[in-house]
Amino acid sequence: MITKFIFLMFCAMGMITVEAHAQLFLEDGKKILSVSGGEHTNGSLLIHNTSAQPADIKVYWEDFEYKAPYDGSKNFLPAGTAPASASQWVTFSPPTFTMPAFGQQRVDYTVAVPSQIQEGHYGVLFFERSSDALKSQEGLTLVTRVGCLFFVEPKDKSKKAVIQDIGSKAEGITVGFVNQGNVILIPHTTYYIMQKDGLVLLRGDAGKRYVPPGASAVLEILLKKKLDPGQYTLVVNSDLEEGDVVVKEIGLAVDVSGQKTIENVQD
Repeated sequence: MITKFIFLMFCAMGMITVEAHAQLFLEDGKKILSVSGGEHTNGSLLIHNTSAQPADIKVYWEDFEYKAPYDGSKNFLPAGTAPASASQWVTFSPPTFTMPAFGQQRVDYTVAVPSQIQEGHYGVLFFERSSDALKSQEGLTLVTRVGCLFFVEPKDKSKKAVIQDIGSKAEGITVGFVNQGNVILIPHTTYYIMQKDGLVLLRGDAGKRYVPPGASAVLEILLKKKLDPGQYTLVVNSDLEEGDVVVKEIGLAVDVSGQKTIENVQD
């Protein structure tokens, strides 16, 4: 599924946000490349100028890292500075170009993987427009950029994770998702609660996380209604995409005061 990733940054005397009068639209917001050592992969990206003015575009690479609490927010870094940077493998052309009003431009890229790849490598190819002709009413020069995220990962990647550190809170349960593999994992976690007789009482969605290798993200299982005293089983299911899942069964005991106790925890 094509994801559209649009990142707008307006700069003048620091970070000041104003309305954008010039727009860029990038058809592909994310490229996932499964590669072997020594492989060369070619492709292209199509960018559109949706404004009524010509656009001078600069193309450049930056590294990115997902940052805690791993809800999708990122740190952008100079090319080649992140430990898992793919910048040294990627070339692209043209590096600069001009698009006419409502025009479009295709930019070609090549990813040349070295003889060995043992973990995921990442980055973003940015397309940036800056022009004094695009000044806002406040007199600020507008800078617009859009980017395509690159995920360059080995074909034999390890998608391994565990759910641990189960805890109880007033609103529900917290669990820790730990990425033990060698690529970024993007788990989409759902859950349900069963009575002893197997009847499902509650279902819910804990959303997505974006977890780098070696990192841990906290998932919150919020209970939509109060549970009666008794014994229950909470089943947590984290879908890692491509058919990979991590499942954890957690025993819950609820007393007459509504206090929850974590009991048997099973994979």
